[in-house]
Amino acid sequence: MRIGYVGAVFGKEWRDLLSNRVLLGAVAFPAVIFAAIPTGLVAFIQARNLDPNQIGQIQQYIAQFPDLSPKLAAEAFIITNFMAYFLIIPAMVPMALATQSVIGEKQARSLEPQLATPIEVPELLAGKTIAAALPAVLATWAVFLAYGLVNGAIADTRLTRLVFSDTWLFAMASLVPLICLFSVLLGIVVSSRVTDARTAQQIGGFVVLPIIGIAVAQFFGGQATFTFSQVVLGDLVVLILIGIVLAIGSWAFDRESILTRLG
Repeated sequence: MRIGYVGAVFGKEWRDLLSNRVLLGAVAFPAVIFAAIPTGLVAFIQARNLDPNQIGQIQQYIAQFPDLSPKLAAEAFIITNFMAYFLIIPAMVPMALATQSVIGEKQARSLEPQLATPIEVPELLAGKTIAAALPAVLATWAVFLAYGLVNGAIADTRLTRLVFSDTWLFAMASLVPLICLFSVLLGIVVSSRVTDARTAQQIGGFVVLPIIGIAVAQFFGGQATFTFSQVVLGDLVVLILIGIVLAIGSWAFDRESILTRLG
């Protein structure tokens, strides 16, 4: 694989992203919304004294934080439970970027000249994948950093330490990039076989459903956060899925088949 060709594709994709305000908004908006909801709840609780009856209703959950006062324990439960949604951001955001990267170029007739050049398909895929995954990874990391610092500033620095736990720092460093990579590869492969961006996003969007299910199950199950072993298991599962998508992609992303679908 020639790094120069990969860099050329990446640069072209990056310029297209920076010139498209809608796509830029699609990168930042979901991450900010997911973080704003629990932060708003923490700010609301901090500004008011909790009703004793309300504390009793969530006693089984705040008992997971025996070293904290009931009020701070309720806030800790909120911010740690909503952190599962940081795994949804890297699944949703790059999917839109990846599908637009291929479908948009098909419609603009700019993909055909690229496929006619000496660039190899793995080099083209690598450049497009990095360009679509990098903004989502950076957005997730930035919002995660703000999430910990802002909630700590609103209530107590112990909330910051809960957010920046060893488990979640490891998840941010490993699981988030892997989910982004899987989402992008799936979006590119699906987009190479269809001609409509909405269809590609609907098909590829199924990748988000299991992650949403995990987040909801965690919230209603009362588990405060993921364990280190669960993150490692998640890394292994996503790595296997990436391998499957790469194997399918080597067949699906074919020059001749894509060119016949242009237009």
